[in-house]
Amino acid sequence: MLINFWYALARSEELGNTPLKVHALRHDFALFRDSAGKAHCLADICVHRNGSLSGGSVQGDCIQCPYHGWRYGGDGACQRIPTLPEGDEIPAGARVDAYPVEERYGLVFAFLGDLPEAERPPILEVPEWDADGWSMITMEYLWRAHYERVMENGVDATHAEFSHADASAMAGDFQRGGETLYTLTEPVGPWDGGYTIDSPQVTLNQGYLGAVQGWAKMNFSLGKERGDFRFYYYVTPIDETACKRYLLHARNFQMGESMDAELIKTNWKFEKEDRDLLEAMHPVVPPRDRGHDLLQPEEQVMAHYRKHLRQWEKDGWRIDTDALDALGAERACAIPSPARRDGGRWVLPAVPLI
Repeated sequence: MLINFWYALARSEELGNTPLKVHALRHDFALFRDSAGKAHCLADICVHRNGSLSGGSVQGDCIQCPYHGWRYGGDGACQRIPTLPEGDEIPAGARVDAYPVEERYGLVFAFLGDLPEAERPPILEVPEWDADGWSMITMEYLWRAHYERVMENGVDATHAEFSHADASAMAGDFQRGGETLYTLTEPVGPWDGGYTIDSPQVTLNQGYLGAVQGWAKMNFSLGKERGDFRFYYYVTPIDETACKRYLLHARNFQMGESMDAELIKTNWKFEKEDRDLLEAMHPVVPPRDRGHDLLQPEEQVMAHYRKHLRQWEKDGWRIDTDALDALGAERACAIPSPARRDGGRWVLPAVPLI
């Protein structure tokens, strides 16, 4: 699991007047809205006596710990200690990690890491969101599988005709005679990779952006006409064995609620077929040396993704899960936030990184 990426932690509609607890990257986070409705994300542990902030309440622009009433602002700094004598300063160490938050596409994203704003990878854009001529549905899935396997499944060019009975019509779309229809696409930045398959029946472009975001764009025949599907997904690791996947599915044909319902049903079916396969894979956690599988030429995009993962590990972004396990039940830590780069006292140590 990697820090320094944007992670979708919840749907915007889930975050109301009370704090929301979210578990990601083996850490708990407290989401809340201030009096203006702006979303905030804090490490879910009070530095006073380690109460769970998400179990508290929102008081004005602060989240109040349910244990002793300490209040923290959206920047993570403690704003009120009820027992502190009037006129005394709040201790400098009375703060928790606060993470940048953006709400887009009906989702609450938090940047779980300490990179300065100018150095952060982007959130995958969805141009069709609220655009004329497009309809959008949003779905949420829980996978009992490692997030890297889920991401690689999203850019797998050749599994559909074997894994999905309803996609058997795609047989042969990957190759015609001795000609391979698979073409790697040029990255548009330092974070992405992708490929295109162009056959008479369908043009498919798939790829990834960063460690946990991906897309699939399909243009296919509908009788005498052609239509477009756009899929955008955001994967959030819960731990090494589970993750959430938020899927945004756009289309520019056959509008209406009845088609929405049909596509939701179809997406659930496809998702379950992939999920059953991935949840049965072994080892559960892909080895970092990737010595357990044999990639083929048409899977170059996966090789590119793995190369990126190795680079981000060299950059010091991978959580050392062995060291985290060694801390046991007597120690807690936090994903480092951007404020840690300014120094100062922090009660909780930063999560161990490789």
